[in-house]
Amino acid sequence: MRIKLLAVLCLSTFLFLTGCRGDSNANVNSNTATVTTPTPLPKTAETAATDPALKTKIEDALKKKGYTTVTVDVSTTPATLRGTYPKGKLDDVIQTAQQANGEKPVKNEMTEAK
Repeated sequence: MRIKLLAVLCLSTFLFLTGCRGDSNANVNSNTATVTTPTPLPKTAETAATDPALKTKIEDALKKKGYTTVTVDVSTTPATLRGTYPKGKLDDVIQTAQQANGEKPVKNEMTEAK
């Protein structure tokens, strides 16, 4: 009887200790494959993606409304408006540029003329 009790006690201690190994071996799985992602190559001679047709389209729409001092930069995303606009006409300038841009937003870097 003592041998059975000793055997059960040793077996339960062994199972308890192997179950409590800690976090160092918790995520080990022998069936997983490691996948490495390639490192991206640096771009050396990258040119800005410009759309001259969009630039002229927006500038023409602004010139039709009389905003001749506003320039458009389409090398940025979204298109950037620079220059000066008449006092109190910011909303109209932005709205005109957005309509010509296909209802896409534009970035405002303009200043109000005095």
